[in-house]
Amino acid sequence: MGDRILVFGAHSDDETIGLGGTIARLAEIGYEVIVITFCWSETGEWEDSGYARAEWRGSIAMMRRDEALKADEILGIRKRIGLGLAVQGVVNDRATYQRVVKIIREYRPIAIFTHFYEDKHRDHRAVSALAEEARWKAAENVLADLGKPWYTPALFFYEVTEPFTHPSHVVDITETFHKKLEAMQAFRSQLEVLPGILDYIEGLAKARGFLIGVKYAEAFLDSHLLPQKGIKLLEL
Repeated sequence: MGDRILVFGAHSDDETIGLGGTIARLAEIGYEVIVITFCWSETGEWEDSGYARAEWRGSIAMMRRDEALKADEILGIRKRIGLGLAVQGVVNDRATYQRVVKIIREYRPIAIFTHFYEDKHRDHRAVSALAEEARWKAAENVLADLGKPWYTPALFFYEVTEPFTHPSHVVDITETFHKKLEAMQAFRSQLEVLPGILDYIEGLAKARGFLIGVKYAEAFLDSHLLPQKGIKLLEL
């Protein structure tokens, strides 16, 4: 079993849009990638507002569950954990914060990826704040009932629909871009919710690739809340 990577995302397609190509690369070279999706339930027993057709109202949760599991298989995601929160209802409260601390301590990752803190989606911003602060709290010798302290060496923000002005890392995904696109196509229900998303994904990947002289790439931004402890994860 390789080192673990935790990816925090609000919705079940966010990690694919943001870093699907990098996830596929990491999985191929032996990292164990685990995705935590806040607005997703492993049983489908909740209702999602992200549907484009009224007739999908009663079935969208199970549709999105099945889509996510198919995308996981394509990208090589080892496990997806759903927190079952309501869409547009993710809040940085005490209970959710401690759930995230517990997850970090349980899985003891070498790196965390989470949403960009300036994203316009309220769920994305909440997840960003939760993951970044929980990385710090998980390392402290407190909350003993949530597990043993663990210092995650690095945390990186990823882009969804708000590109960074000055990314700190750009990763070549030319060889895995086809997996990113195939995984996004698995989210069939969301292609109507996000018209043009496949073109956007390709356009941004090309723009990021231009920065480092490759065909396709993904960009990331370092967190500065805590030091990044000597990790060279994104030198792929």
